[in-house]
Amino acid sequence: MREIQGESGFTLTELLISVVIIAIGVVGFASAVGLASTELWMGGRDTEVSMLLTQQAEKLKATPYSLVQTDSLTSGPYTISWEVQGGNPKRVVLSASIPRKDEGASADTIVIYVPR
Repeated sequence: MREIQGESGFTLTELLISVVIIAIGVVGFASAVGLASTELWMGGRDTEVSMLLTQQAEKLKATPYSLVQTDSLTSGPYTISWEVQGGNPKRVVLSASIPRKDEGASADTIVIYVPR
């Protein structure tokens, strides 16, 4: 092919290479958005678990010393349990878990002390 004088443009090869480069960028961006969405959801769930554990810890601290005992409760999809270990102050291990479809359960744990 000969070039017409005064006319310029893209060849088919240049156009194909630029389309491939743009497609790679779009695929990378789409996968990053999906990953960010998943991480954001997991962060929200972790925050919710931490808040539930903190609320239960505050309730246990407000409970009279002699009434603090091992127990558990369910709040939505979460199971919150606590184990009281003797002593003065009492050591309380609180844990929250949520069932997962693929790997059993995900959990978070905090330890508090309830003084006499």
